[in-house]
Amino acid sequence: MRQRWRSCAGTTAAFAVAFTAFGAAPAWGAPAPDVQERPAIDEQMAGAAAPRHAPGPRPSGGDATPSGGASSPPVADAADLRADVDVADFKKARSREYFAVLPDSIPQRRVEKVAELDGVASVESVDAARMKVDGEGTAVLGVDPSSFRNYAPKPSAESDDIWQGVAEGRVALSDDAGKQRGLDVGSEVELAGARGEVTREVWTHATSGVAGIDALISRDLAERLGFPRGNALVVSAPDADLWELEDKLKKVLGDEASLQLLAEDPEPRPSGGPGEALGDDVREAAIEAAKTRIGVPYVWGGESMSEGGYDCSGLVQWAFDQAGVSVPRVTHDQWFAGEQLDYGDARRGDLIFWRNDPTAPDYISHVAIYLGEGRMLESPRTGLSVRVTDVRTQNMAGVVRVHG
Repeated sequence: MRQRWRSCAGTTAAFAVAFTAFGAAPAWGAPAPDVQERPAIDEQMAGAAAPRHAPGPRPSGGDATPSGGASSPPVADAADLRADVDVADFKKARSREYFAVLPDSIPQRRVEKVAELDGVASVESVDAARMKVDGEGTAVLGVDPSSFRNYAPKPSAESDDIWQGVAEGRVALSDDAGKQRGLDVGSEVELAGARGEVTREVWTHATSGVAGIDALISRDLAERLGFPRGNALVVSAPDADLWELEDKLKKVLGDEASLQLLAEDPEPRPSGGPGEALGDDVREAAIEAAKTRIGVPYVWGGESMSEGGYDCSGLVQWAFDQAGVSVPRVTHDQWFAGEQLDYGDARRGDLIFWRNDPTAPDYISHVAIYLGEGRMLESPRTGLSVRVTDVRTQNMAGVVRVHG
C-alpha cells in the first residue's frame, strides 16, 4: 500500500507549484505536516557552521555561497531607470505566514475578512499564474512593488533599485531560476502569457520569499499578459496560532482556496496524525533508487528522465516515490515532510537542507539524501550531475526524518 505524505492542511496531496498554463486558473497543493519546535532562525544559522556530534568524519567544505551579511542583489543597470513610476520607500518588514491562491479574483469583502481575522497583521493582494519565461513554464507573481517589497526577504526589500525596475516593467527572477537556467542579469527573456508575448530585461536575481515562485513582475505587466487579478494573498500573522488561522482562512476563502504555509516553526498540530518515521527498508529503497540516477545531469525543474535529469528536490521526490512514499515537490516544503533534527542525529535516508540563497538568507534552497558516515547523495546544480559527495556544513539548516 502506497504511503502518503500528510499535509498541514489535512489533505494528502504533496505540494506542487502547478499553476495551469498562461494565466488560467492556478492550482496549488498544500504543505507541511507536524513540525517540532525549533530555535529562532538566527540561532539556527549561528550553529550551522559547526553541527553538534557530527556522525562519521568531519564533512568537507563545499560550493555553497555564504548567506551571512547579505547585501542587496545587484540590478542590471540602475542608470537605465526612468523613475517615471512612483515607488514607495521600504516601510516595515512584514512576516510571511501563509500564501493563499484561488482560481479567480478574490472578492474584496473576503480579503477584508481575512485582514480582520485574529492575529492577522496585514494582507497583500497579488496576481498569480504560470506562464512561459524563456520557453519554460514558470510560476510568477504580479505585485505592487510599493507594498510587496515589505514582504520580501530583507536583502531585496531594502533596495529601491530592485522595485523601481519591477515597477517599470522589468523581471525579477529568483536566484535559483536565474542562475540555474543561465538567465543572466541584464539579459532579455520572452514572457508568454494568455494575451500574448513580450520581451523584458532580467533586472535582478532576487528570491520572492514564497516557495516555488520564480519570478516577480508588476501588476500592470501581469494584467497585460492575462493574469487573473488579485487571486492570491500573502498573509502576515506573526502572533497567530497558525493551525487555528489555517482553519479560519479556509472558512473565509472557501473550498477552492489552496494554502501554503510559509512560516517555519509553528507548534505541532494539536489534532490529526502526523504519520510515523519511515522504516529502514523504505529509506534504503529510496537510497537505492536515487543511486540509479548517479551521473544524470542536474536540470532546473527536472523530476524525470524524460526531462533530461533532476533538480535537487525533484530527485528526492522521485527517489521516495520509487519507495512508495509521496513527498512534496518544492525544497521548502520537503523541509516540513517529517521530524526536524540536528545533523548529529542524522541517519541513512534522512534529508539534509541548506540555506544557500544570498538574496534570502533564511530560505531553504537545497536538499540532499544522507548516506551516513559524512556522505550524501545530491543533484547539486547546473553543470554538475547527480553524485555522492561529502556533506557540506556551511549554511546547513538541519535534517528531516521523513514521515509517511
